[in-house]
Order: sequence, then structure tokens, then C-alpha cells
Amino acid sequence: MKSFYQNWILDYELPLVIHHGHNLTFYAHYHSEIEFIYVETGSILVGVNEEKRLLTQGDMVICCSNDIHYFESKENSQVIILIFKPEMISLAVNWPNDFSFVSPFIPGGHPAFTHIKQLLYGIIEEKENARPGHQMFIKAGLLELCGTLQRSLPTQSLSRSSRSKLESKRARIQQILSFIEENYQDDLSVEMISAHFQMEPSYFCRTFKSAIGMNFRTYLNTIRVLKAERKLISSDASIMEIALECGFNSIRTFNRVYKELKGCVPSSSRYGVS
Repeated sequence: MKSFYQNWILDYELPLVIHHGHNLTFYAHYHSEIEFIYVETGSILVGVNEEKRLLTQGDMVICCSNDIHYFESKENSQVIILIFKPEMISLAVNWPNDFSFVSPFIPGGHPAFTHIKQLLYGIIEEKENARPGHQMFIKAGLLELCGTLQRSLPTQSLSRSSRSKLESKRARIQQILSFIEENYQDDLSVEMISAHFQMEPSYFCRTFKSAIGMNFRTYLNTIRVLKAERKLISSDASIMEIALECGFNSIRTFNRVYKELKGCVPSSSRYGVS
């Protein structure tokens, strides 16, 4: 799974997934599908574009098409995650198209959204039972959900120029994440990447942390550790070889960073190794 772009493979006739998630952590990514999260228990930190918030029981968040978002469970948490293609509610390939929500976050006590949990459970039931007409009932549920959001949340209209500026800024972050994904094995630095994207280093650092929720070095190490973890599980290469392949210049640094991010040493990730 890519860290920056997630290419969902959804059913052609019913391009939707909905499920319960427990103690989820997902690093910065984006996709064309709409994603809606409802917190059932516990708390989870969610970032969408340049805004982040700690969500607790009953809170919700809407991630629209191509929004850069991430989440990190802060305590024992369970959420409902709904992901679907915009074409299920609109003729456009992106939603919303001519407006944006002032904020993607929805407080649990909002009176207009007291029925949302039951609406989501209704979609889950229809999908699981797949009785005749279930696709229409699911689509009706999605339309009610998105219609409620558009009617009850503060929105702002987007002119062609303002949408172009928004998309340009978001595209720059997406390009940076793509560059890191493709070159994480190399000796990357703030100076090198900011020069590559013709940005001042200080501006690059502020922009990156605001959009991704962590500084550049932490994000780079996170990507490297995720890649290393997969190699530890799936390959027979030595830990030293994997460390070097994933951009670490020494086994000592690899062990330290791995333990900081995963809470264990690299050898613990290999089956049969304690």
C-alpha cells in the first residue's frame, strides 16, 4: 500500500467499502474516493489537509476527494469507516465540486447528525445481507448522509480561481509525498528536497508539517521503517541489508529509529524471532 496515494479497487456495481476499525493508524495519504469516519469509542487524532483535531466518541469527519488525510489512534478506539466513489452521489468524479466545507470535522453533539450512526449501521446491514434492492437503499443512505452534510455544515463557494489555487497547493504536497515515496532509500534532506521543489527550506518545513502532521525527518523515517518492516517479514535478507536498502546508514541508527517508531527492535518483526 502506498503511503501517499491509495488506489482503492472497489466493486464496479457497488463501489463502496464500510467496516469497523480498531486502533487504526494511517499515515498521510489521499484518494479520489470520499471517506467518512464516525468515532464509536475512544479517541483518534485526525488530520485533513492543514487542520487536525482529536476526535472522541460521537465525533465525525468527512474527507472529500483528494484531501490529504491521516489518523492516529490515541487510546483504545473503534470507528466506522465508509469509503465510496463520488459517482454514487454525483455526476462529477470529485465531490464536492463547486463548494468546500469550512471544516471537515463534525462535533458529536450537533443536533442535525444524531441519526448518522443508525444511518451507517443501516448501510452496513444492507451491504452484508444483500437483499433485493440493497444497492438502491445503500445509495439512498449515501445521498442522505451527504445531503445532511451539505445542508447542516458551514460551506463556502469556490470560484474557478480559488479552486485552482487550492488544487495547486494540494498538488504540491502530493508531489512531495510521491517524491519521498520513490526516493526514500537515498540520502534525503530538507535542503535537497526544498531545492528540488524550489521552496525556501523554512517555508518547506512549515508547509510540510502543517499538511502532514509531522516534520519531514519523522515522516521520512516512518516511511523507511514501514518499508523495512515489510522486508523483514517477507524476505530472507539480513537486517543489515534491509537497513541499507531502506536508507539507513548504519544498523545502530536503524535499530534506534525502528524501536522509537514501532516499540520493538527489528528482529522482533521476523516470525519466530523474539
